[in-house]
Amino acid sequence: MKLCAVVLMLAPLAASAQQQEIQRMLIERDRQSAEFSRPELRDLHQRQDRSAVAPRLDERGAQARERDAELLRSVPRPAPHPDAGPLPLPGGPRPGVDPVAPQSLGQ
Repeated sequence: MKLCAVVLMLAPLAASAQQQEIQRMLIERDRQSAEFSRPELRDLHQRQDRSAVAPRLDERGAQARERDAELLRSVPRPAPHPDAGPLPLPGGPRPGVDPVAPQSLGQ
């Protein structure tokens, strides 16, 4: 009985979260449509970079994260050492287990 009451109380919250996600997706789709129909909106970020107006604090953080992520992607990763073999398992070999050598097929 209590479980049903809790489920009924949480159902509107889940529906509200879903509605917010739908609204966000609709706004994003509207923005994409506007960019497609008005070519001057396509290079908005580049024009903002060229302008002398400083971005807002929240925009600065987002732009810094984008810039840092791009830098991380552009840094080449070092090649593995050619003699590097697989690492041993953590904890080492188990006690009480004798390794068994494989038998050859021809004998």
